[in-house]
Parts: sequence; structure tokens; C-alpha cells
Amino acid sequence: MEDVVKIVVERRYASDPIDYERLVSLVESTGERVVLTEQGVPVSVLLPAGKLAELEHWVRAPFPSPGPEAQSEETDGGVRDVGRLRVEALAEPEEYGPYTRYVRADGRRVSFGRGGAIVAVQLDADEVAWLEDMAMHARQGYMSPAQAAAFEEFLARQPPVGEQ
Repeated sequence: MEDVVKIVVERRYASDPIDYERLVSLVESTGERVVLTEQGVPVSVLLPAGKLAELEHWVRAPFPSPGPEAQSEETDGGVRDVGRLRVEALAEPEEYGPYTRYVRADGRRVSFGRGGAIVAVQLDADEVAWLEDMAMHARQGYMSPAQAAAFEEFLARQPPVGEQ
């Protein structure tokens, strides 16, 4: 299994509201994930768009991924952005410097684009963990056609179990 490099941002040390321009820029420039945590617990993850595409490629399955729970934190009568994702209604895309924030069709995932291309996606931390687990198992069980043919040939050359 590959080593996962991540940049962890504890919410109490981050700006309020969250500086998505800086965080997405980190994802884009380093190619690594940014994990938003609250009291040490991951709440959401910004992934490079290519990494999400790779995970989703391996998880192509007839079942949906788990969605994040709808939550918010109240402070002084207002909602404080802690990086948690919740179902959002259709709204205008928001600008964060050179990045545009788009809420995806499911109302839960968030994409960040720059110059017409999606560069990062923000998902609930539990969904990222689920995607990584499912992708790992799918990759481990996959054999390319050439590898499958070689394995079949190897098995054909083996003596029957009782004759070893």
C-alpha cells in the first residue's frame, strides 16, 4: 500500500472563515491532500481531483458511498464554518482568489476549479476513508488479462494436489 502524505489543518488554528484559496493552492501545488480536523478528528478532506478520479475508478460498484451527516456549529447565533460538509442548496459558485467553488449535484461534495479545470475536491473524511478502503480491496483483487493468463498457465503446470 502506498504511503499517504497529508497536510493536516486543525480548525482552531485556521482562519475564520476558512481560507479555501490557500488550502486549494496547497493541494494543487503539492499534489497532497489537506485534512481539516476538529480536536484532532478528521472532518473533511481536500483531494487532488486526479486522486479522486483514481479512487472512483477502482470503486466502480453498484452501491453508493456513504454521505456526510448534516451538522453545523453555532457560535454567537451564527454558523461557524468548521470545514464540515453538509447538504447545500443550489447557489452561485463562490470565488476564492483564482479558484471557483462548485457544490456538486449531490449537494454534498464540493469541487474547486481554476481556469476551467477541476483541481481539487472536498469530501467528508468518512467518505474518503471508505473510498480508499474499497479501492485498496479492488486493486488487490485485480489481475490484468496478461497476468491472469500467466497465472492460469502456472496453475495448469502444477501437479494435482494428491500427487505432490
